[in-house]
Amino acid sequence: MGKILQSDFYCTKCGKKGIPVQRKTGQEREPGHLKKLYCLYCGKEVNMVEIKPFSTIYTYDDFLDEFECDNFNEDGTRKMTIGEFNTFRNNNKERKYHNEKYN
Repeated sequence: MGKILQSDFYCTKCGKKGIPVQRKTGQEREPGHLKKLYCLYCGKEVNMVEIKPFSTIYTYDDFLDEFECDNFNEDGTRKMTIGEFNTFRNNNKERKYHNEKYN
């Protein structure tokens, strides 16, 4: 029997943590994977973002950035891919740093 890993899921609607899901080794999904699950807080099935414990590729902080920057559509899909969002976020951090330093 293969090793089982547990992932946390966060709602793209309310941002709260949902019920964790266990996956067998080899059946993991890509970092930041979206999965339709029931949200206990919203009371309906929504897209949730998968976050693996100890992952450095996509973390809870990454989810919070996406959530707070409104990167999720009404249906819970992403407006920008993770790669596009990271580029957008990095460009804005550089712009903010430049503005704070020179203005």
